[in-house]
Amino acid sequence: MLQTSLEFLKREFFKYYYENISRLVPPEPIRSREFGFFLEKGKGMFRHKCFNSLRDFHEFILNEIPLDIYVSAANYEDPCNRDMSEKKLVNAELFFDIDAESVAAVSEEESAWICQKCNQYGIGLRDGCPSCGAPTELVRLVSEKQLNVALRETEKLIHVLREDFGIAPENMRVFYSGNRGYHVHVNQEDFLNVTGEGRREIIDYLLIQGLDEKELLNFLKRGVSIGGVSLKGVKRRVYMRVLEKAGSVEKLKTSKRETVLKMLEGIVEELKVRIDPVVTIDMHRLMRMPESINSSSGMVKRRIRLEDLPSFKPLEEAIAFGDEETCLKVKIAPRFRLGGRTFGPFKDEEVELPAYAAVYIVCKGLGEYAGR
Repeated sequence: MLQTSLEFLKREFFKYYYENISRLVPPEPIRSREFGFFLEKGKGMFRHKCFNSLRDFHEFILNEIPLDIYVSAANYEDPCNRDMSEKKLVNAELFFDIDAESVAAVSEEESAWICQKCNQYGIGLRDGCPSCGAPTELVRLVSEKQLNVALRETEKLIHVLREDFGIAPENMRVFYSGNRGYHVHVNQEDFLNVTGEGRREIIDYLLIQGLDEKELLNFLKRGVSIGGVSLKGVKRRVYMRVLEKAGSVEKLKTSKRETVLKMLEGIVEELKVRIDPVVTIDMHRLMRMPESINSSSGMVKRRIRLEDLPSFKPLEEAIAFGDEETCLKVKIAPRFRLGGRTFGPFKDEEVELPAYAAVYIVCKGLGEYAGR
């Protein structure tokens, strides 16, 4: 990224934070949280930072204009300590991440490839450069279709958390990540002290892991009624859904083994909630700050009310910047939709775009700022 492009991003980011600083409120208590920041593109995270007050935090943001802002899911006695064991963990929120790419494939038309060796580039998905054979860098843009699939997966997660784990709606906060998916934060008191092992059990339940299909198939073929089910956890969850779909115990007992097995496999895929397990298990994980800008896209990690989930439009409602015409030199960019408009495809062009689309292109590394 050229220095002029970085300065352009910093100006736009400052404008957003200056006008929306009151929306940037870390989870309480702020004094027990660790913060992390990316201050420059391509450099490591500056972390183990802490603040005594919301005012101190806001002053830091407006002075430093970070490209990305993170805050710990955990509360610590000493959040500034650089030794993780010396931070003295108190508890941690449950944090779930659903990535659009893991639930729906990206298409050729929504991707670009760039060869860092010979500087060739083009639209599509190419693992190797057609000119020199070197590995390519792939840039995958997220489509509305992908994000809609990820949103349905998020709704599935919320349903399981409410119905199976008893988590109250007021203790769940749902966010569009600002780029590739959705985050769900849980701060219900009886889950804050769940350890790494307990979190693994939650992951197993959501991902339907540890299921012995042969054992469960034999159980199903015996046709045990709901009242007689002695199974627990994942097995019980799957068994109850199979029984519900079959309609009766007798139908299960009289069905062919292959039919029941196919039904079982379909139920596992239906019930599985495709979350990133590493994010939930790691109690020391830093999570992207709500209402902050995601420098991978220039969009905002936006909170979504549960009742608004079905109608939420991330590529319109998470826009951070205005529509002032901005000039860019675009190397390569697939067709993309943002802010209710469609742009591109572009290749080796100087174009004028609204600021929000210009920031998007620069953040994706597909073009450079050329003025206004």
